[in-house]
Amino acid sequence: DEPVQKVSNDDHYNVFAMESIHPEQSNSVHETYSIEQDAQNVIIDSLDMNYDREEIDQNDDDNDLAKERELLASLIEKLKYKIDESKNRNKFLESSNKVLIEKLKGEIEDFKNKNKSLESLIRTFTTYINTQN
Repeated sequence: DEPVQKVSNDDHYNVFAMESIHPEQSNSVHETYSIEQDAQNVIIDSLDMNYDREEIDQNDDDNDLAKERELLASLIEKLKYKIDESKNRNKFLESSNKVLIEKLKGEIEDFKNKNKSLESLIRTFTTYINTQN
């Protein structure tokens, strides 16, 4: 039988345990790293959220500008339509006025002719009456 070699059992390593104990590294190191990592994630998430907010705000601004452009374009089109409508109405009124003016000139000419006829008739009647007396 061979002599069994004695294995030292110190505080740093237990041959029967699945894990080794490292006294120079406490559990708090893992916790600190985890907390620091979480803090970095929070900062990164926060920066991402700020970027997302800025991007959303920019998109909102772009959408607002697009809506304003559409509204402005629509108002310009309506204004152009109203201007064209007004020009057409003015042309119609001008041509109607020309027709009415020509008609009125004809009526005035007829009135002058009738007036001359009446004056002539009155003279003739006056002459007839004077001859009867």
